[in-house]
Amino acid sequence: MKLPFSIPGVRRALSPSAGPADELPASPPFECTQREIERWNAEWIEYLRQEWEVQLAPYTDYPRKPPLPASPLAMLGLEIREGWPISLYADADALGGRRVMEMGCGCGNLGKLLGRYVDHYLGTDYSTLALKVARLVSPPNCSYVHVADRTGLAPFFGTIDTVVGRYFWIHQNFQLAGWNLSFLARFLKPGGRLYADFYWPNSGVEQAVVFTPDHALSRAYPSATFRYTGEDVQRLIAGRPFRVLREEISPEMQRRYTVLERLPDP
Repeated sequence: MKLPFSIPGVRRALSPSAGPADELPASPPFECTQREIERWNAEWIEYLRQEWEVQLAPYTDYPRKPPLPASPLAMLGLEIREGWPISLYADADALGGRRVMEMGCGCGNLGKLLGRYVDHYLGTDYSTLALKVARLVSPPNCSYVHVADRTGLAPFFGTIDTVVGRYFWIHQNFQLAGWNLSFLARFLKPGGRLYADFYWPNSGVEQAVVFTPDHALSRAYPSATFRYTGEDVQRLIAGRPFRVLREEISPEMQRRYTVLERLPDP
């Protein structure tokens, strides 16, 4: 549910022993509480105050449709709206004409751009406010449903070709990432792909707050990032219907881009 902006606060991470008082409560998507909805609505009110012109711009303000680059790293620099790289790691054949889903879609910043390439786009989020905005600014082939709306989401189970994410998995610890993977497994077809943007710091760049994935979510640093090794990713998918297709490290983006394939149910 994070925006394509810099992580606020360039500071070193606290010790992982910050203590239980700092733990930020969370719940699985289908069990999202009113407290979490209110929290994310409040965050989006702040984002809208700062970036309302971008957030409220409809898809018709960006009529360009440049070809999708063949390389997923080149996709990061694709500019559908001039001067704003899309910052999405994905293969062109996983987007063009596909049924695509994004978790943490916010106000539809990605959906309103991808809508011109995909067959259908499904966005879901914890913020009811952001979803209302997303519905206003996106093309007709985009749907937006709240993460706790099981009835509204059920028609999409088993129909999605590709799950994309940007500025999303970098903020997931093991608990939250595990809940989200289990949630998304319901939507992906067998053989479908999930593109995850795990954080992998560049030692030459000053870091914001970085924790290991075993660390709890932090009240003090709710936008902290979680550093995933290849072994961490394998631990994350263990017991879940996914396998790693490939990984690609980008020192410039400070990412471990990981492509997961949805396995058939046993």
